Amino acid sequence: MIAAERRARAYPVWLPQGAPAREPKVRRRARLHPMAGATVVAVLLTLPLLLYVSQLAHRSEAGYSIRRLQSELHMLRAENARLVSLSLALKSPQRIEQYAQSELGMVPPRQRQLAAITVGPAVAQAQVPTERRGNRGLLTAFFGGNEAEARERSR
Repeated sequence: MIAAERRARAYPVWLPQGAPAREPKVRRRARLHPMAGATVVAVLLTLPLLLYVSQLAHRSEAGYSIRRLQSELHMLRAENARLVSLSLALKSPQRIEQYAQSELGMVPPRQRQLAAITVGPAVAQAQVPTERRGNRGLLTAFFGGNEAEARERSR
């Protein structure tokens, strides 16, 4: 058997002359879904409106509480004036005398029930309180440190 000779075949290939030049890649901008844009716009428009409505609600609530407190203050001032006038009426000597005679059965004292007492001029005598002496008190007594005395200068 005779075998056919193997032949090497050469195929023509075009090779570039240097490193292949890369084209700059153009990055495509990622597109947002249209619903996302609409949601952002809706939030941006709704948020200030919600803040405005909440401020109005707080303002009206504060106004109502101020009005309620003013009416309560007016009532308390009226009650205070009523109680002060009642207190002054109850403290009057005529009222006390009338109550003592009618309710308690008291009568004014008779002349012989009264006595005059004469008292001489009061002389103040100060007694030094006896106190327990601690270590500090013993040391001051030992070194002659007594309490200061205040008296008038002799002329």
